[in-house]
Amino acid sequence: MARITVDVVGIEEAGRRLGALAAAGRDLTPLMRDIGEYLVRVTKDRFADERAPDGAPWQPLSETTRRRKRRNKDRILTESGNLANLIAYRAGPTEVLVGSPLVYAATHQFGAKKGAFGRTARGSPIPWGDIPAREFLGLSDADTAEISALVGDYLRRKL
Repeated sequence: MARITVDVVGIEEAGRRLGALAAAGRDLTPLMRDIGEYLVRVTKDRFADERAPDGAPWQPLSETTRRRKRRNKDRILTESGNLANLIAYRAGPTEVLVGSPLVYAATHQFGAKKGAFGRTARGSPIPWGDIPAREFLGLSDADTAEISALVGDYLRRKL
């Protein structure tokens, strides 16, 4: 008859680390803040580059829009700069939300057909013409890789 003895060394330390990891998983707010900061930065960069998250260029402005703009006539989605400047995030224990508080942000993100929002008191369509979708919110492949790296760094710090 043979006897095998197994000595487990370091089980207390492994248990402590797993406990720390489990506790960190209950409130991921610090990680969500890091992700939010990153996503706000890259989203603002898209306004400078005039490109969607997938790298596709935004559809050019129509001549009518260029004529109507008071400032930044050659910049897409930029007249006052508010849309880009007000990109923000809200981080919580399990999620991060990134977006804009401006009511017209969704129209630019998804586009809208002429008259999609009804008519003015004078009978003019709202919007007065078709607005093409110009996606500025979203994740590129590089963003996904960076977020994965942020998650990995966070877990390594917690272990």
